[in-house]
Amino acid sequence: MYEVKLVYDPEPQTLTLKESITYCATVELFLRGIYTAQSSATRILFETERDRTLGLLILSGSTSFTPVCVN
Repeated sequence: MYEVKLVYDPEPQTLTLKESITYCATVELFLRGIYTAQSSATRILFETERDRTLGLLILSGSTSFTPVCVN
């Protein structure tokens, strides 16, 4: 599995809000044909390195967080 961490700045006020924003990111990726799993409030798992790279490009346009590759 390939992983991306979403770094929030500023941090959402609650864990539930952070999890919801991350979930919305996974839905956005799904709508573009990228299948993912959410492993925590800030981490998204991808099946392939290609999907992770495309996901990083898509998510980099967000103003809520900065996506970063996790090894």
